Amino acid sequence: MSLRPLLLLVLPLAAACGPKRLGDEGRYQTGEPGDGWRRVSAGGADKAWFNADLAATLYTDSNCLSRFEDSTLPDLITHLTFGVAKGAPLRSEDRMVDGRAALVRAYEGSLDGVAVRIGALTTKRDQCTYDVLLIAAPRHFEAALGAFETVVAGFDVRGDG
Repeated sequence: MSLRPLLLLVLPLAAACGPKRLGDEGRYQTGEPGDGWRRVSAGGADKAWFNADLAATLYTDSNCLSRFEDSTLPDLITHLTFGVAKGAPLRSEDRMVDGRAALVRAYEGSLDGVAVRIGALTTKRDQCTYDVLLIAAPRHFEAALGAFETVVAGFDVRGDG
């Protein structure tokens, strides 16, 4: 099976625990990933893009109030990548995003037996968890990482949510 259909199917699964209610989504903006990325249905996430040339999907999601999980950043990123990531992180970096502590990790992984590489970021603010997830074919991961970083660089929480 090719990676493209898998990447489009993973959006509802990766963001998933049912529909959000009013107040469960944070108010935030991100950077735009750039050329070659097109907006796709976000499923249970807030925003999603797909790049066919890179066989890559990028999405952002927020979980607030009733969906907020006040866990450590390592636990949140493990939960975010559960079922796809395999083994120890390839890289792990603590950083600040919009004035808050954030954790960025990259993993090898698989979706239905197809090898992928995952880039994930999670941060918390005001009873909201914010995530950015990149899933790409391993050979295109480094090329897709620039779009991930552009989306993260534009991350800004608006209002109290």
